Order: sequence, then C-alpha cells, then structure tokens
Amino acid sequence: MIEKLVSGGESLARRPPHETVFVPYGAPGDKVVLNRWESRNKFSRAWIQTVLKPSPQRVSPPCPYFFKPGAEPEKVCGGCDWQHLGYAFQTQAKKEMLIEAFQRIGRIAHPKVEEPLPSPNPWRYRNKVQIPFAERHGQLIAGFYAPGSHHIVPFEDCLIQSEESVRIFKAALEWFRKNRVQAYQEDAQRGWLRHLLIRTNAQGEALVAVVANGTYFTNAVDFARHMKTVCPSVKSLFQNVNTRPGNVILGPEWRHIQGRHYLTETLLGLKFRLSPGAFFQVHHAMAETLYKKVEEFAEPNPQEVAVELYAGVGAIGQLLAKRARFVWGVEESPQAVSDAIESAHWNGIKNVRFLQGRCESVLMRGRFHGGIGGALGAVVVDPPRAGCEQHVLRAIVRLAPRRIVYVSCDPATLARDARYLTTGGYLMRKSVPVDLFPQTAHIESVSLFTK
Repeated sequence: MIEKLVSGGESLARRPPHETVFVPYGAPGDKVVLNRWESRNKFSRAWIQTVLKPSPQRVSPPCPYFFKPGAEPEKVCGGCDWQHLGYAFQTQAKKEMLIEAFQRIGRIAHPKVEEPLPSPNPWRYRNKVQIPFAERHGQLIAGFYAPGSHHIVPFEDCLIQSEESVRIFKAALEWFRKNRVQAYQEDAQRGWLRHLLIRTNAQGEALVAVVANGTYFTNAVDFARHMKTVCPSVKSLFQNVNTRPGNVILGPEWRHIQGRHYLTETLLGLKFRLSPGAFFQVHHAMAETLYKKVEEFAEPNPQEVAVELYAGVGAIGQLLAKRARFVWGVEESPQAVSDAIESAHWNGIKNVRFLQGRCESVLMRGRFHGGIGGALGAVVVDPPRAGCEQHVLRAIVRLAPRRIVYVSCDPATLARDARYLTTGGYLMRKSVPVDLFPQTAHIESVSLFTK
C-alpha cells in the first residue's frame, strides 16, 4: 500500500521486511501491484502496474499523456506529477511537505505554516513554455520529456499551458517541418533546432524565440511572415544562439528577428518590460497573490528602506517602493536590470535603484556599509532553486534588517537557509504555500523571519 507522498513528487511504499520503495504517480492509500523494479543500495523504485484499490485522493487525470497504471514510462509526459490527485489534496500535501522540511532540515520543531493559497483555476495557467525538438524515424518531432529522461513525448495539447501557446507551437512546428529544418542531436552535437520558447502576457500577446545551434537562420523572414499570418498574437520574434553541449536550454546570445524587442506585462497595477530571457513568474494570477503576501510580510513604510535580492525585473521592489522610503534591488542579469530600470520609469517610481551583479558580490563589496539611506526594515530574497549562497545569508544577518521575507521554490533549500538564519538571531514567524504550480509537486512559498 502507498503510505505517503515524498519530496520530489513521488510516493513511498514499503516491501517486507524493511525495504523503502519509491513509486511515481502513487496516491496515499492506494493498494497496488508494482512492476519495473529498479534496486538501489538502500531503496528501490517501481512503477504501478495495477491499482487494486484506489485511494480516496485519486482522481482520473484529464490529460491523455499523463501516466496511467500499466503504461510504459518512456511513453508518458513527465511535465506534471500530480494530475492523479484531487486539487484540494494537492495543496494540503504541499503544506505538509513544507512543514516536514522545516522540521527535518531546518530543525524548527513547530513551524507555523499557514493554510495554502490555492489557484482559482488550476488549469491553463502557464504563461511560459520551452519545448524541445528531436528527429525520430526521419521526422521532426517536438514535445515534453518522459519522466527522468530526454526521450520526447509529442503532444497535441497541454492542459496547463495557455491555448494560445499551444496554437503558436503548432504553427511553428508546421513551418519547421515544411522547410525540413533539422533538430539538434545532443549525442552527435549536430543539427540546428533545439527549443521553442513561448511567453504570453495577460493581454494575450506573445513573444517567441527559436533556440538554435548556430547564428544563422535560413528563411527567417519567411518564418516571421508565417507566424504573423497564422498567429497575430505574436508581437516579438527572436533567435537564441546556444552552441554549447549539454542540457542548458538558453545560450548567451539573443538575435532580434521581428516585432517589439520585449513583451509587456501588468501586475498589481504596475507595468513591466520583459526581455526574451527575463525571469518572471509563470502564473499571472498567483504571482499577484504571491506578491501581495510578500508586501504584507515586508510591511514597507515611509520611515524604512527595503532591499530586494535576486530582483529579476524588479517586480517586488517596485511594489514595495509605493510605500517604502527607498528600495534597493540587486540582480545579476544586465538585461533584467535594464528591464527593471525601464519598468520603474514607466511606473513613475523614483525611490528605487537597481544594482547589477551577483548578490554575494554586491553585498560583500560592502555597498551598503556606508549606509542605505535610512533604517533597514526588510530584506526580500527570491533566489533560484538552489537557495541563497551562505555569503548572502551572512551579509543579510550583518545588515540586521527587522524582517527577512524569503520567497522560495524549493522547501529543502528554504529549510536549510532557515536553519542558518535562526542561528543568526532570527525566528521563522510564519510561512505560507502559494500554489503557482498546480498539477505538479513544485512548492512555492513565502516565509517571514524577524529578529
């Protein structure tokens, strides 16, 4: 029987006498028959062949590419983990996993984790997608990877992507096939077409980038004409050049093909410029919920200064600036900093300044040692999945803000960093999961630490 869900999206069962078995796509309470056993040193992994008695939490997944008991893993899409679980149960499971991470990794005995903030619509929510290409039986194919592999599973529709993104993808694939474009082959390191990036905004406009293994783009003008004719929503077309081996999707060089040089997005009454490689939350409605919670925890006021680290295009910093005395934003990407500065100009926000550089470098250079222009009320961090560098955490503790607001997309690294902050004189006051990624095991959260 499946006992529980575990970090990463799989479920856990036990085989007598004491063997731990990790089972993808299980639901707590399922009674199952397993196959495809893979034995490891201290555990095993197996797949569900048959569900003898389904869990009360199990539902029928609407996506035809999602795993069904008995299916071959290499033929199912690995993009979603939890379509087989009822949505209310998904959000509660994320809360329990967040609590467990704080207790086990963060050594916080009784973490105050509030009720999850669910998505009003757990389908068709993503505003960004990156789709890989490959050659199979002499034909160009595109889709999403099967679980734990680089084997592409083609699709006709994706129920967590916007309908417009799917329409744009099909139009691009049609042109690539008609023009006999060759996909990049990772093993041989030859071929041209690697990925298609599509980003849409709340106004229904789209930015499209072709990720290519080379600087050339034969018939780029014809491609642009085709996309504009078939999908008028496409307002910006780019080529990203990635000639590096490996599975990193984007390369360092962007080439503008046609249309605007950026996409605009509105969020909580503010307008933002998004360059093709800029980071922005992929769930518009829940990004607004997330940032409202950040503002609530940060408590900006006219007597205090705030600092935003890993600022991206400065969405949080500009939101705080409406009430704070001044806001500093630190971001590594030069293009994101340019977007942030231009966005602040559009929004008429003058009490914010963005510094370009790695957070640990900017903080260790002592940029704020001479003063930050007032009492430091809050530091907001929104790091990548790897969490904060310890140098960053050390510098934050040295700055001694009254509040630290931590936006996390990984409970394990959040809990690790929470443990460091608690040894530095801070208490984790509360944390709340904000469900930006329905149907998946990804957990976004906002946590408040105070001195």
